[in-house]
Order: sequence, then C-alpha cells, then structure tokens
Amino acid sequence: MKRAHAALLAAMLVGVSRAAFACPACTTRSGGGLAVPLLLGAMILTPYLVATAVLRIVRKAEAEQKLEDQASERA
Repeated sequence: MKRAHAALLAAMLVGVSRAAFACPACTTRSGGGLAVPLLLGAMILTPYLVATAVLRIVRKAEAEQKLEDQASERA
C-alpha cells in the first residue's frame, strides 16, 4: 500500500512540475489563467506538507523508541 501511495505521489509531482515552468509572478505576464492560483497555492502549501510529513516520521520514530525502551525495562 505504501508503494502505491509513493507511486501516486511521484506521478502527481511529475505532472505538477511540467506545469511549473516559471514562478507565479512570471506566469501572470502572459495571462496564466487558472494555473496561476494553483501554482501559487502549491508553492504556499509545500512547506506545510513537508513539515507534516517530517513531523509524522519523527513522532512514529519516538513512539517506536518508547516501545523499545519499555520492552528493555521489562527484560
């Protein structure tokens, strides 16, 4: 299941990167249309998505470490 999610995410990133030939300020010079707000939104959301993913990984690692510590205390 994780591979399917990773493959889907990779496909989405490749698809989005093809549309992002320039920053939103540069794309507005030629009209841009609907792509401008989408690209701007993606640029704004990217740090939050990365931070969320990193936070989940760190919390999972901490939980696993806590379980290992509890198991070693019982032994």
